[in-house]
Amino acid sequence: MKTDCTLLATLPSLNNMEKVRAVFYTPEIAGVRLNSGVQTPYDADTAVAMLSELARQTGKTLWVDLKGRQLRILKWADPLYSCIELNHRVRFTPPAYIVFRNGDRSRVTHVLDGNRVFVDPLPPEALGAGQSVTLLADGLRIEGYLTPRDVEYLEACRKYGVYDIMASFVEEERDLNAIRGALPGARVISKIESEKGWAFAMESGLTGLMAARDDLYQQCGRDCRILSMLRRIAERDPEAICASKVFLSLEKHKTPELSDYSDLELMYSFGFRRFMLCDNVSNYAFEPAIRAWNSFVNA
Repeated sequence: MKTDCTLLATLPSLNNMEKVRAVFYTPEIAGVRLNSGVQTPYDADTAVAMLSELARQTGKTLWVDLKGRQLRILKWADPLYSCIELNHRVRFTPPAYIVFRNGDRSRVTHVLDGNRVFVDPLPPEALGAGQSVTLLADGLRIEGYLTPRDVEYLEACRKYGVYDIMASFVEEERDLNAIRGALPGARVISKIESEKGWAFAMESGLTGLMAARDDLYQQCGRDCRILSMLRRIAERDPEAICASKVFLSLEKHKTPELSDYSDLELMYSFGFRRFMLCDNVSNYAFEPAIRAWNSFVNA
């Protein structure tokens, strides 16, 4: 039995508070993550007020996940008639490629005003507002860190006494300083999602880490060397969180594949003891994931 393991979950959409409450009250879940990049019926103040109260009632930790320099699409776009408008201005040395969440990849042909991107080939479908994308290019610089929405959530956290923060794409000390400047006393989990972020964590001795494996794998060019990087994260921080791709097959199947259990066993052997379910699994396959988790830890 793996009695030293804990499981965290991303909250499902807040438009279904019954499902949200079910996650909070699930005994196997030690803490919950609010993905602030997902659109909800509530403003930041209302969302944090409701969820912090649920966290108090259940004794669970609530993490508010800020998007930082994660690239996201600002508005719905059909690239045939419009460009892709990003939430940050970017600079890079061509060539550059943009990778969409379904794995499709296009070459970036032009960038206007720093954040209006034209691509070829065109994506086969319209792109949704809030969708995250990955930009691959040499010398990539993403301007700014906290987004206006991040600031709104930090103000709400300060108001309601929520100090546990997850921060996307942390790559330098200034990122952490920006958060702590807006929320003094913040306890930050730095999500390692790029090679630059990984190097910063290793060189600085940073702890409070999350291996955000999906984006990190994309940023590393989908290369096997990510395994040594993950091992180093677990060695650096024994309390590091292993996230993304946990029970990923449940997005398509009713029961886990062998690869799911093999993945968890490998990450456990690296030293990870905290794991987190992603958005899709929490939204569409939460109960099967809990059954699978119990099977894993009790084996």
